[in-house]
Amino acid sequence: MLRELSHLLNELHDGLLAVEARGGVQLAQVEMTLPLELRPVLRDGGCVLLADVPRSREVNDWMASPSKLRLSWGHATDETGGGRS
Repeated sequence: MLRELSHLLNELHDGLLAVEARGGVQLAQVEMTLPLELRPVLRDGGCVLLADVPRSREVNDWMASPSKLRLSWGHATDETGGGRS
């Protein structure tokens, strides 16, 4: 189900926090490259980007090259204000 990209990112981040809590480990940095279905939608006078992981891994004429999102989470340095990001 397509949902706002910010919600998808929050779910991924919450999952990483759960791995830390459940596994008794502290992740210093996590990098991911995810294939995504993206759809811009006009809403409330602005544009919202809806996203989700693809429902199919099939490559075809309609979706010859799926979008990819590359992201990284890690600890912020003192120069950026400290704390976790």
